Amino acid sequence: MHSHHSHSGDYIAHGVDPLEDVTNRAIEMKFHTYCMTEHMPRINPKYLYPEEHLDRADDTAAVEKLHSDFAKFLDHAQKIKSRENSAGTTFLIGVEIEGCDQEHIEYARKLLEEKRGIVQFSVGSIHHVDGIPIDFDQDAWNRALATSQNNLKKLLLSYFDLQYCMLMRLQPLVVGHFDLYKLYLPKDLKVDLETGYCVENGTSISNLSLIKQWKQVQDSVIRNLKYIESYGGAIEINTSALRKKLPEPYPGKDIGLLAKEYAGGRFVLSDDAHAVSQVGVCYDEALKYIVEDLKLDKMYYITEGPIDRAVKLESIPIEQFKSHAFWSTNFSKKAL
Repeated sequence: MHSHHSHSGDYIAHGVDPLEDVTNRAIEMKFHTYCMTEHMPRINPKYLYPEEHLDRADDTAAVEKLHSDFAKFLDHAQKIKSRENSAGTTFLIGVEIEGCDQEHIEYARKLLEEKRGIVQFSVGSIHHVDGIPIDFDQDAWNRALATSQNNLKKLLLSYFDLQYCMLMRLQPLVVGHFDLYKLYLPKDLKVDLETGYCVENGTSISNLSLIKQWKQVQDSVIRNLKYIESYGGAIEINTSALRKKLPEPYPGKDIGLLAKEYAGGRFVLSDDAHAVSQVGVCYDEALKYIVEDLKLDKMYYITEGPIDRAVKLESIPIEQFKSHAFWSTNFSKKAL
């Protein structure tokens, strides 16, 4: 079994448990491959989260801590990677890109070049629209919508445009939580179907596929997927959405089927764990989604070369994927 995206409480403020404990759980659960992918350090203080502020009078120290913590993570991850373990779990070292804006994307490009000998791949993800985080809390999501002129269609287009910029500049091997904007998307939101503006007498979005509803949005998604296909990237099936009580993982079925058609059908699995209790979280539900909803005949995972540690995507037939020793541990159903 595999996870291509994980975090710990050692190196990010919103994580919980130490990296050693997270990776030990992956060994205990008999993971085949587990990737350590802490967030890249942000460079602009305006993107600091509340829990990251050390001194509100001077955020320079807080930004510097993000950079020092990332350096410590890389050192620690190399030690974990080099150890033998009882399950033979392969640990890979990656980084989750924070495509906050163009400046941060360009910094990520520089960072990946500087750390090429250590960082083996990146998880490319978007967490902001117009500089506002969309997965932090409901208030921030609402502010992002307001900045988009209270127009849901515009918010989605802004999200996918920034994602496209990130894809073109960085070509991440794994594209993380493709439709993260849906985490705080209000179920009772009503929109004008023609314009996308949120209006009281509009149509409820609860039973709509927003991707299919607006051709311009669907075209943006397909554009991004085609680009991912062009350089050989993979779409992450991220179970943190299920952990957070959404009905589908990231991406949902509407985007998942488009990815199957336009992005070469390359999907990898991730738990996006931030704590020991989240390792392998909701994988039983993800398996059902993979087999019954997307009807995939194979899954992908990252492997590395024996000499230069260069990584590439390998496929595994779905029947072999389903028979991995991980499923017999029954941990996936117990994870919270």
